[in-house]
Amino acid sequence: MNSTGFVRGMMSKSMETEMYLTHVVKTIRRQLENWDERYEVKLQQDLLEETNYEVNVTLEDKTYRIHLDYPTVAALQDKSPYSLDRHIWESLKSKGLVIEKTHGDYLDKCYM
Repeated sequence: MNSTGFVRGMMSKSMETEMYLTHVVKTIRRQLENWDERYEVKLQQDLLEETNYEVNVTLEDKTYRIHLDYPTVAALQDKSPYSLDRHIWESLKSKGLVIEKTHGDYLDKCYM
């Protein structure tokens, strides 16, 4: 999967943080679905603590849960256009998700 760094940079600078998080999670979902269309990815907001989020990635009977808080998401958004992606991918990897080799430059940009 490919990604345009210039456009992502503009998005990270101009989008509201929650909207940016939603975009990043959709991008991650598209990458995972390129590997296996059975992946399911959901972004949920904590009903009691509205500044907390959970990203759930499911494939068959395995679910990976990533917890994020608003200050962390906002800081990563400000740091660089792909810092939030990198953080989520690294969190998924630390929980056992295998990052596959892929065509395109999206993951390369996440890990630059």
